[in-house]
Amino acid sequence: MLHEHSDAILPAGINLLDEVFTQILTEKGLRRDCEAAELIVRRLFAVYRSGVREPDMLRKLEPDGRGYFFAR
Repeated sequence: MLHEHSDAILPAGINLLDEVFTQILTEKGLRRDCEAAELIVRRLFAVYRSGVREPDMLRKLEPDGRGYFFAR
């Protein structure tokens, strides 16, 4: 029996998050294995799980230096 998990992210969502994450890292000149990248990807997943699916909205997230994010 297959159970649905509301918090599961399907492959299309993972692809979207990876695309947005890669674009943000390129814009900022960051590597995937740095602390800032980890903070960004955690926030992307949280915002995606809250219902945001629009790539432009996901891309607009900016860290404020204290670990909080806001839209540009």
